[in-house]
Amino acid sequence: MGNVQQTLQEGLAKGLFRRYALMGLAKTNLLSRRFVYDWALVERPHYAFGLLRSAVEARILGYRQLTAIEFGVAGGNGLLAMEKYAAEISQLVGIDIQVVGFDSGAGLPTLSDYRDLPYLWAPGDFAMDVASLESRLQSATLRLGPISETLPTFLEELGANAPIGFVAVDVDLWSSTRDCLELFDADPLTRLPRVWCYFDDIVETIPEVGELLAIREFNDAHESIKIRQPFNLRRNIPLQPVWAEQMWQAHSFHHPAYTQLIVSSPNRELPLEPE
Repeated sequence: MGNVQQTLQEGLAKGLFRRYALMGLAKTNLLSRRFVYDWALVERPHYAFGLLRSAVEARILGYRQLTAIEFGVAGGNGLLAMEKYAAEISQLVGIDIQVVGFDSGAGLPTLSDYRDLPYLWAPGDFAMDVASLESRLQSATLRLGPISETLPTFLEELGANAPIGFVAVDVDLWSSTRDCLELFDADPLTRLPRVWCYFDDIVETIPEVGELLAIREFNDAHESIKIRQPFNLRRNIPLQPVWAEQMWQAHSFHHPAYTQLIVSSPNRELPLEPE
Protein backbone atom coordinates (compact mmCIF):
# COMPACT_ATOMS: atom_id res chain seq x y z
CA MET A 1 0.00 0.00 0.00
CA GLY A 2 2.83 2.37 0.84
CA ASN A 3 4.45 2.04 -2.62
CA VAL A 4 1.11 2.64 -4.32
CA GLN A 5 0.50 5.79 -2.31
CA GLN A 6 4.02 7.08 -2.94
CA THR A 7 3.62 6.56 -6.66
CA LEU A 8 0.26 8.32 -6.63
CA GLN A 9 1.62 11.25 -4.65
CA GLU A 10 4.44 11.69 -7.12
CA GLY A 11 1.97 11.50 -9.99
CA LEU A 12 -0.36 13.98 -8.38
CA ALA A 13 2.49 16.41 -7.81
CA LYS A 14 3.14 16.29 -11.56
CA GLY A 15 -0.54 16.65 -12.44
CA LEU A 16 -0.76 13.21 -14.03
CA PHE A 17 -4.03 12.15 -12.44
CA ARG A 18 -7.40 13.77 -12.25
CA ARG A 19 -9.65 13.86 -9.28
CA TYR A 20 -12.23 11.48 -10.75
CA ALA A 21 -9.58 8.76 -11.11
CA LEU A 22 -8.56 9.18 -7.47
CA MET A 23 -12.16 9.07 -6.38
CA GLY A 24 -12.42 5.67 -8.02
CA LEU A 25 -9.30 4.44 -6.25
CA ALA A 26 -10.61 5.79 -2.96
CA LYS A 27 -13.42 3.24 -3.19
CA THR A 28 -10.94 0.37 -3.30
CA ASN A 29 -8.59 -0.94 -0.61
CA LEU A 30 -5.50 0.41 -2.38
CA LEU A 31 -5.55 3.64 -0.37
CA SER A 32 -5.56 3.99 3.38
CA ARG A 33 -8.48 5.90 4.86
CA ARG A 34 -6.07 8.51 6.20
CA PHE A 35 -4.75 9.10 2.68
CA VAL A 36 -8.33 9.42 1.42
CA TYR A 37 -9.11 12.09 4.00
CA ASP A 38 -5.77 13.86 3.74
CA TRP A 39 -6.51 14.32 0.04
CA ALA A 40 -10.27 14.85 0.60
CA LEU A 41 -11.19 12.13 -1.90
CA VAL A 42 -14.87 12.02 -0.97
CA GLU A 43 -18.10 13.37 -2.45
CA ARG A 44 -18.12 16.43 -0.20
CA PRO A 45 -14.39 17.16 0.13
CA HIS A 46 -14.91 20.47 1.92
CA TYR A 47 -16.62 18.62 4.77
CA ALA A 48 -13.79 16.10 4.97
CA PHE A 49 -11.21 18.89 5.01
CA GLY A 50 -12.91 20.89 7.76
CA LEU A 51 -13.57 17.84 9.92
CA LEU A 52 -10.04 16.48 9.64
CA ARG A 53 -8.28 19.79 10.21
CA SER A 54 -10.40 20.61 13.24
CA ALA A 55 -10.07 17.09 14.67
CA VAL A 56 -6.27 17.14 14.43
CA GLU A 57 -6.03 20.54 16.08
CA ALA A 58 -8.48 19.57 18.83
CA ARG A 59 -6.46 16.42 19.56
CA ILE A 60 -3.24 18.43 19.81
CA LEU A 61 -4.93 20.85 22.20
CA GLY A 62 -5.88 17.92 24.42
CA TYR A 63 -9.59 17.55 23.67
CA ARG A 64 -11.24 14.14 23.52
CA GLN A 65 -14.47 15.35 21.93
CA LEU A 66 -15.38 17.76 19.17
CA THR A 67 -18.58 19.18 17.69
CA ALA A 68 -19.27 19.77 14.00
CA ILE A 69 -22.34 21.70 12.82
CA GLU A 70 -24.25 21.94 9.57
CA PHE A 71 -26.47 25.00 9.38
CA GLY A 72 -29.07 24.43 6.69
CA VAL A 73 -29.76 20.71 6.39
CA ALA A 74 -32.47 20.78 3.68
CA GLY A 75 -33.05 17.20 2.49
CA GLY A 76 -30.23 15.87 4.65
CA ASN A 77 -27.66 14.61 2.15
CA GLY A 78 -24.94 16.83 3.57
CA LEU A 79 -25.69 15.88 7.16
CA LEU A 80 -25.53 12.17 6.31
CA ALA A 81 -22.18 12.72 4.61
CA MET A 82 -20.85 14.70 7.56
CA GLU A 83 -22.00 11.94 9.91
CA LYS A 84 -20.14 9.32 7.86
CA TYR A 85 -16.93 11.33 7.55
CA ALA A 86 -16.98 12.24 11.24
CA ALA A 87 -17.22 8.58 12.23
CA GLU A 88 -14.20 7.63 10.14
CA ILE A 89 -12.11 10.65 11.10
CA SER A 90 -12.93 10.02 14.77
CA GLN A 91 -11.21 6.64 14.45
CA LEU A 92 -8.28 7.99 12.45
CA VAL A 93 -7.48 10.85 14.81
CA GLY A 94 -8.61 9.37 18.10
CA ILE A 95 -11.25 11.92 19.04
CA ASP A 96 -15.03 11.64 19.25
CA ILE A 97 -16.86 13.96 16.85
CA GLN A 98 -20.52 14.71 17.41
CA VAL A 99 -22.47 16.08 14.44
CA VAL A 100 -25.44 18.41 14.78
CA GLY A 101 -27.72 19.77 12.07
CA PHE A 102 -29.71 22.98 12.44
CA ASP A 103 -32.72 23.63 10.23
CA SER A 104 -36.26 24.92 10.46
CA GLY A 105 -37.48 21.74 8.79
CA ALA A 106 -40.00 23.81 6.83
CA GLY A 107 -37.70 25.30 4.21
CA LEU A 108 -36.48 28.88 3.90
CA PRO A 109 -38.25 31.45 6.08
CA THR A 110 -39.78 34.71 4.91
CA LEU A 111 -37.11 36.78 3.22
CA SER A 112 -36.35 40.16 4.75
CA ASP A 113 -35.33 42.36 1.78
CA TYR A 114 -32.83 42.49 -1.12
CA ARG A 115 -30.05 41.31 1.22
CA ASP A 116 -31.66 37.87 1.32
CA LEU A 117 -31.35 37.52 -2.46
CA PRO A 118 -35.05 37.16 -3.32
CA TYR A 119 -34.13 36.80 -7.01
CA LEU A 120 -32.54 33.43 -6.11
CA TRP A 121 -34.65 32.05 -3.26
CA ALA A 122 -38.27 31.92 -2.12
CA PRO A 123 -39.88 31.05 1.24
CA GLY A 124 -40.35 27.31 1.60
CA ASP A 125 -37.42 26.31 -0.61
CA PHE A 126 -35.44 23.25 0.56
CA ALA A 127 -38.07 21.80 2.90
CA MET A 128 -37.15 18.65 4.82
CA ASP A 129 -38.82 15.26 5.12
CA VAL A 130 -38.00 15.06 8.82
CA ALA A 131 -39.19 11.51 9.42
CA SER A 132 -37.26 10.09 6.46
CA LEU A 133 -34.04 11.84 7.43
CA GLU A 134 -34.26 10.90 11.10
CA SER A 135 -34.77 7.27 10.15
CA ARG A 136 -31.41 7.28 8.34
CA LEU A 137 -29.33 9.17 10.88
CA GLN A 138 -27.21 6.95 13.11
CA SER A 139 -25.37 9.34 15.40
CA ALA A 140 -25.98 12.88 14.18
CA THR A 141 -28.77 14.88 15.78
CA LEU A 142 -31.21 17.48 14.46
CA ARG A 143 -32.13 20.78 16.09
CA LEU A 144 -35.35 21.85 14.37
CA GLY A 145 -36.77 25.33 14.53
CA PRO A 146 -35.54 28.88 13.86
CA ILE A 147 -31.76 29.00 14.37
CA SER A 148 -32.14 32.22 16.35
CA GLU A 149 -34.06 30.15 18.94
CA THR A 150 -32.38 26.72 18.80
CA LEU A 151 -28.73 27.83 18.68
CA PRO A 152 -28.61 29.76 22.00
CA THR A 153 -30.18 26.80 23.82
CA PHE A 154 -27.70 24.40 22.24
CA LEU A 155 -24.72 26.56 23.18
CA GLU A 156 -25.88 26.74 26.78
CA GLU A 157 -26.02 22.95 26.88
CA LEU A 158 -22.74 22.38 25.04
CA GLY A 159 -20.21 23.39 27.67
CA ALA A 160 -16.46 23.14 27.15
CA ASN A 161 -15.89 19.38 26.79
CA ALA A 162 -16.85 19.08 23.11
CA PRO A 163 -16.00 22.45 21.52
CA ILE A 164 -17.17 23.39 18.06
CA GLY A 165 -14.38 22.93 15.52
CA PHE A 166 -16.08 22.90 12.12
CA VAL A 167 -19.16 24.72 10.83
CA ALA A 168 -20.80 24.36 7.43
CA VAL A 169 -23.11 27.28 6.64
CA ASP A 170 -25.65 26.59 3.90
CA VAL A 171 -28.61 28.74 4.88
CA ASP A 172 -28.62 30.84 1.68
CA LEU A 173 -29.86 34.06 3.29
CA TRP A 174 -28.11 37.05 4.82
CA SER A 175 -30.53 37.09 7.77
CA SER A 176 -30.14 33.37 8.54
CA THR A 177 -26.34 33.51 8.22
CA ARG A 178 -26.33 36.36 10.69
CA ASP A 179 -28.18 34.11 13.15
CA CYS A 180 -25.64 31.30 12.61
CA LEU A 181 -22.68 33.56 13.34
CA GLU A 182 -24.04 34.29 16.79
CA LEU A 183 -22.34 31.08 17.89
CA PHE A 184 -19.12 33.14 18.02
CA ASP A 185 -20.68 35.44 20.62
CA ALA A 186 -20.99 32.55 23.07
CA ASP A 187 -18.42 31.59 25.71
CA PRO A 188 -15.10 31.05 23.86
CA LEU A 189 -14.74 27.66 25.54
CA THR A 190 -17.66 26.34 23.48
CA ARG A 191 -15.38 26.36 20.40
CA LEU A 192 -11.80 25.82 19.35
CA PRO A 193 -9.60 28.93 19.16
CA ARG A 194 -9.76 28.58 15.38
CA VAL A 195 -12.96 27.20 13.84
CA TRP A 196 -13.01 26.05 10.24
CA CYS A 197 -16.07 27.39 8.40
CA TYR A 198 -17.43 26.42 5.00
CA PHE A 199 -19.76 28.95 3.36
CA ASP A 200 -21.77 27.36 0.57
CA ASP A 201 -23.50 30.39 -0.90
CA ILE A 202 -20.69 32.86 -1.51
CA VAL A 203 -20.15 31.82 -5.13
CA GLU A 204 -21.06 34.34 -7.82
CA THR A 205 -22.29 36.93 -5.37
CA ILE A 206 -21.04 40.23 -3.93
CA PRO A 207 -20.14 41.41 -0.38
CA GLU A 208 -23.24 43.60 -0.13
CA VAL A 209 -25.74 40.73 0.02
CA GLY A 210 -26.19 37.18 1.31
CA GLU A 211 -23.65 35.24 3.35
CA LEU A 212 -20.78 37.55 2.42
CA LEU A 213 -22.64 40.54 3.85
CA ALA A 214 -23.30 38.69 7.10
CA ILE A 215 -19.60 37.84 7.39
CA ARG A 216 -18.55 41.41 6.67
CA GLU A 217 -21.00 42.83 9.21
CA PHE A 218 -19.79 40.36 11.83
CA ASN A 219 -16.16 41.32 11.28
CA ASP A 220 -16.99 45.02 11.44
CA ALA A 221 -18.74 44.52 14.78
CA HIS A 222 -16.06 42.36 16.43
CA GLU A 223 -12.48 43.20 17.34
CA SER A 224 -11.40 40.04 19.14
CA ILE A 225 -12.93 37.57 16.64
CA LYS A 226 -12.45 37.66 12.89
CA ILE A 227 -13.78 35.37 10.17
CA ARG A 228 -11.27 35.40 7.32
CA GLN A 229 -10.14 33.40 4.33
CA PRO A 230 -6.67 31.89 4.95
CA PHE A 231 -4.32 33.29 2.33
CA ASN A 232 -3.02 30.81 -0.27
CA LEU A 233 -5.09 27.99 1.19
CA ARG A 234 -6.07 26.63 -2.22
CA ARG A 235 -2.43 26.48 -3.27
CA ASN A 236 -1.55 24.35 -0.26
CA ILE A 237 -4.34 21.75 -0.57
CA PRO A 238 -3.82 18.65 -2.73
CA LEU A 239 -5.30 19.16 -6.21
CA GLN A 240 -5.77 22.88 -5.46
CA PRO A 241 -9.60 22.60 -5.39
CA VAL A 242 -11.90 25.52 -6.09
CA TRP A 243 -13.89 24.80 -2.91
CA ALA A 244 -10.87 26.00 -0.92
CA GLU A 245 -12.09 29.53 -1.63
CA GLN A 246 -15.20 28.75 0.41
CA MET A 247 -13.19 27.61 3.45
CA TRP A 248 -12.77 30.34 6.07
CA GLN A 249 -11.55 30.38 9.66
CA ALA A 250 -13.01 32.13 12.70
CA HIS A 251 -10.10 33.24 14.91
CA SER A 252 -10.94 33.96 18.55
CA PHE A 253 -7.87 35.93 19.59
CA HIS A 254 -8.77 35.98 23.29
CA HIS A 255 -9.44 32.24 23.52
CA PRO A 256 -7.39 30.76 26.40
CA ALA A 257 -5.77 28.27 23.99
CA TYR A 258 -5.22 30.60 21.05
CA THR A 259 -1.47 30.94 21.67
CA GLN A 260 -0.87 27.26 22.45
CA LEU A 261 1.67 25.78 20.03
CA ILE A 262 0.13 23.25 17.63
CA VAL A 263 3.00 22.62 15.16
CA SER A 264 5.44 19.79 15.92
CA SER A 265 9.15 20.58 16.25
CA PRO A 266 10.29 18.85 13.00
CA ASN A 267 8.07 21.29 11.10
CA ARG A 268 9.75 24.22 12.87
CA GLU A 269 13.29 23.38 11.81
CA LEU A 270 15.26 24.41 8.72
CA PRO A 271 18.68 22.81 9.09
CA LEU A 272 21.47 23.59 6.65
CA GLU A 273 21.41 21.15 3.75
CA PRO A 274 24.51 19.05 3.17
CA GLU A 275 26.78 20.03 0.32
